[in-house]
Amino acid sequence: MVKLFLVISIFLFASFAIAQAPKQYSFTHYTTNSGLLSNQVNTVLQDEEGYIWTGTTDGLQRFDGTRYKSFRHIENDTTSLPSNPVWQILIDKKKNLWLLMSDGNVGIFDRKKFTFRNVPTHFKKAITPNTSLKRLITDEYGHLFYLLSGSEVITLNETNTEFSYIHNFFKQQQNWDIIDFIQQAGTQKYWLSVAKTGLALYDQKNDQLSYPGANKANDALIDQYAGGSYNHLFFDDRNRLWFITWNTVPFIQCYDLAKHQPFLKDITLGGSLKTYHEIKGFFQQRDGTIWVNGLLVLANFLEAEKQFQLVYNGYVNEQSIAYEMVHCLFEDREKNIWAGTDNNGLYRFNPATEFFTCIKHFSNPTASAGKGSLLSFIATRWGTILAGTWGDGLYEYDSNFNPVPLTIRGLGIANPFIWSMCASADSNSIWMSAQPGIYLIDQAKRSFKYFNPPLLQNQTIRQVAEDKSRNLWLGTYQLGVFKWTPAKGKQNFDAGIEAIDAVPPVQINKITVDSKGYIWVGTPENGVYVLDPATNKITMRFSDTSAMEKRLPERGISSILDYNDSTVIITTATRVVVYNRVTQSLSVVGQPGMISGFITAVEKDKDGYLWLTSTSGLYRIQIRKQIFVKFTRRDGLDNEHFIQSASAVLPGGRLLFGTTNDMVLFDPAKIHVAPATPDVLITDFKIMGSSVSVDSLNNLKALELSYQENSLAIEFSPLIYNSPYLIKYKMDGLDKDWKIADKNNEAIYSFLPPGSYTFLLKTVNEEGKESATATQLKIIIVPPFWKTWWFYSLVVLFIVALLFWLDKERMKRKEAIQKMRADIADNLYQDVNTALSNINILSEMAKLKADKDPEKSKEFIQQINGKSQQMMVAMDDMLWGISPENDSMQKTIERIKEHVDSLRNRYDSEINLLIDKKVEALELDMKLRQHICWFIKSGSTNIVRTGATECNLHIGVEKNNLVYTIEFNSTQSDMQLLNNILQRQELAAKLEEVKGVLQTKLSPTKSLIVLTVPLR
Repeated sequence: MVKLFLVISIFLFASFAIAQAPKQYSFTHYTTNSGLLSNQVNTVLQDEEGYIWTGTTDGLQRFDGTRYKSFRHIENDTTSLPSNPVWQILIDKKKNLWLLMSDGNVGIFDRKKFTFRNVPTHFKKAITPNTSLKRLITDEYGHLFYLLSGSEVITLNETNTEFSYIHNFFKQQQNWDIIDFIQQAGTQKYWLSVAKTGLALYDQKNDQLSYPGANKANDALIDQYAGGSYNHLFFDDRNRLWFITWNTVPFIQCYDLAKHQPFLKDITLGGSLKTYHEIKGFFQQRDGTIWVNGLLVLANFLEAEKQFQLVYNGYVNEQSIAYEMVHCLFEDREKNIWAGTDNNGLYRFNPATEFFTCIKHFSNPTASAGKGSLLSFIATRWGTILAGTWGDGLYEYDSNFNPVPLTIRGLGIANPFIWSMCASADSNSIWMSAQPGIYLIDQAKRSFKYFNPPLLQNQTIRQVAEDKSRNLWLGTYQLGVFKWTPAKGKQNFDAGIEAIDAVPPVQINKITVDSKGYIWVGTPENGVYVLDPATNKITMRFSDTSAMEKRLPERGISSILDYNDSTVIITTATRVVVYNRVTQSLSVVGQPGMISGFITAVEKDKDGYLWLTSTSGLYRIQIRKQIFVKFTRRDGLDNEHFIQSASAVLPGGRLLFGTTNDMVLFDPAKIHVAPATPDVLITDFKIMGSSVSVDSLNNLKALELSYQENSLAIEFSPLIYNSPYLIKYKMDGLDKDWKIADKNNEAIYSFLPPGSYTFLLKTVNEEGKESATATQLKIIIVPPFWKTWWFYSLVVLFIVALLFWLDKERMKRKEAIQKMRADIADNLYQDVNTALSNINILSEMAKLKADKDPEKSKEFIQQINGKSQQMMVAMDDMLWGISPENDSMQKTIERIKEHVDSLRNRYDSEINLLIDKKVEALELDMKLRQHICWFIKSGSTNIVRTGATECNLHIGVEKNNLVYTIEFNSTQSDMQLLNNILQRQELAAKLEEVKGVLQTKLSPTKSLIVLTVPLR
């Protein structure tokens, strides 16, 4: 009974010691819907390049911030994972990526080739490694150990590439069951947690083993925790050992080895969780923050309070976390913490960038969360902040925004709806505009007065501002602007109120008093009115219908800010406008659509940034560079719907904005958006749809591809997960301008013409700063051989040679034609000379016979006439043949047809001519055409002269031979004359010249003559 009482007492004390309200962070959630193989994530880490590696129950994955590359078991592939469930990932000193599989297999995964190499394991005890109680451990010296919790530890031998108990260099007792094993940082000491024994220490430097009952090192830690079983040993950077003990519930222990005393003892989370839970491990960030994780456990340690603060577990919005088990925690180089869960995927959050504090107000007196919108804020002289709400009244907070009772006497009972507040120049008074009426707060007395002049018709006073003369300017819901003058209303407040007729009776969204003392009034429909407080007259008017120098892009005004002596910021419904007092000109900041929703309020921080709220987010704007940075729920905002004119700059520079159900507090000086611009890494390179090794590309001076490999898809990432960056890319040599990558971070070039290119990548942060260097990849698309310079050179040479050959052939042909014409002229000369000689002889003979034998003389004269006609025909044929315009077979055929027609007419004989189409297509030289023409004409003429009738002439082509056939009725033919003609020496000479063959078949009735001439 006493023992039970002690256990309960310790439990209650421990629970009380760690009681803390759960904290909410802004999480980014990754699930199977976003690309994870499984929602059970057992292990996660980041390699030196920046990739995030996750081990799930369904395989290994590499994540670059945009896409996943997955690796799973492939049947009959020995280089793939041996199975799919990955239990642990570890990178050793040599940057090897080790995988411990759920079934106990262990090996190295090659991150370049994406292959797995199994490493053998040899345990001394007969126990299966197929258990969740196992892990890989590494020390500062590069040793790698394989722990089976509750059994033994084995060591990797790099020479043999195997884990085995025979390679253990530390000492232990034979019968020990080792629960955990860890090196003490900065030493050669190794601590062992031994079941039912306690803690043991092996000092490699002295080769000394210490344990309960044999504490050779005289270490108080060994004696103090003798006899227990301790899990999840962990050393932090303060040389403190954290571990877990069990006594119905898990207890957190922490021992300070430097001070030789416990730092924490018997701390449990049961008081906060109030349910069964388990702690699976400890984790420390680089800033020193300690975290614990496990079943229903995710909490960080608050050093000052010596308490653990749980992270709120449960769905609140898309940025919340919900889990049953947090398997692992890992911090990347951006200080993001990655949390792998057993059933809800992977979460990422960054405690260092939780800039925004979202503060709910709680309704009095029920202490339930208020539902009213936050309308106005002001700091008091006593260091608190007053917050006005619609429907829930006025609230007061200390400087840390813890709620405190309202200290203004009686104001809580009035429970006013305060729309606007301003501090008076007297350093004591605070003016509040309400629904309806006006409150005057006396800060010295912490009292108030209430006024509701009849002239205001019980309307809501949306705005209140005090000018340099301490006049009040009031903006109403529907009645326009009113002015209260202290001199007139000192005795009677109502007497000091007057309506400003220069402004129409409309709703007033904002009243601002500038540094010159002018009153700027913003309306939802009529633009901006600028009033002179001395005359109550309008000095300037800005609207969508004003002259160009005063024309606004929209008529509705959401806010007005006196930026500095020369600049006033006017915000319309969706645009930011800068008015320059010096140049008296307007300029619009940014492009349409850069602000989502409708603008509600604007403030300026110490660095000159504008902070602007809208109905869908918070923006930081750099006016000069026109850079807009948006903050949403992903950045820690619980509510993105901000309220009209609900803003304030607090003492110290913090900003406060109101939403529909909370207020957002932050220090703009602590918000550093993307301070550095990282380089971009090519994560995948696809040629014709197939990936190639990126590592091999990085080792090349230039990637050389054939013209058939010109379809490329290049994937890239800055490997930054928390800060948004734009990525610009350009294919130098093809793209004229830089292109902005879309959310897929991919550049696709479907057809890259042959040539040399350089693919360039740069990042641009949200302030417009580009990365100092550009990632470069030189790409050469080799053209086909017919597009290479040497081929073009050969073509040019070929064309030159061809032209030279053609010219040479032309000259040869010209010379041949000249020779042919010379030969024809020579033949003509010989024929004419022969004919003239014959004529001369015949004329002499005719002369001699003229007196003695007149009949014989007539015969000679007839022969002279025939010879003359033959000579004229021959001369005509030769002159026709050498004419260039008759240099074709078609002209020759026409000549033959004319000859046949003349024969018919002269001899009144039946002559039929048939010429094949193939003959017309022949391309023969001039001399051969002349010979063929001679054969046909002389043959047909001589046959008719012999008395032949019914002549059929046929000209055709057979087997590359021209065949000329004459078939005729020889009944009336002079056969002797016919034979004489066929025996002529001239005919034989012509046949020999053309290598022709003459075949005859003569008979008294029908005769046939066939001439065959080879075609060259």
